[in-house]
Order: sequence, then structure tokens, then C-alpha cells
Amino acid sequence: MKKTLLTLALSLTALTAQATDYSYAEIAKRSGDQKLDKKTLQNVTMQAECLVGIKKLNFKRKDNFDPISEWSSFRTRSLLEQYSPCETLVMLEIAQKRLREEQANNR
Repeated sequence: MKKTLLTLALSLTALTAQATDYSYAEIAKRSGDQKLDKKTLQNVTMQAECLVGIKKLNFKRKDNFDPISEWSSFRTRSLLEQYSPCETLVMLEIAQKRLREEQANNR
């Protein structure tokens, strides 16, 4: 009886330890046929990279207050609710470029 309980406890521990890595690669391994197809995985990878681009665009000036980056950062959430990260990144890049051009012309 003790051996059975010990075996059961070790099995549960192994299963719990196995499920502590929640990276996509590990989840896909545990999920078998339910993983994303290659095209979908490429698309979500691109969207993730665009999210990084949005972060870098909005937070590139750490030492000084930048009203254009602040404006862009403030609007990012509502844009992401309506558009994909890559569409949002393109819009923010163009908006920031135009606002910076306007700012330079007004000096």
C-alpha cells in the first residue's frame, strides 16, 4: 500500500512539474495535434514583434518628457482594441513621423 501511494505521489509530482513550463513550445508538445499551423504561428510571431515595436516606439525617450511619445502611448490601447498590433504599429509610426515633422517646422 505504501509503495502504491508513493508511486501515485511521484506520478502526480512528475505531472505537476511537467506542466510548470508555459512557453508556447512546451504547451504545444503537451497538446499534441492542437498546436498552431505554420502560417498561423508565423502571423502571431509577426504580431508579437509588432508589439515589441510599439513598446520601443512609445518608450524610447527615458530621460525627457516627450509629448509625442506620450500622445502615442495614450492612444495605443484603443488602437489595439480595434486593429492588429502590426496595423497599430504602422499607424503610430506614421503619426509620430508626421507630428515630429510638424514640430520641427514650428521651431
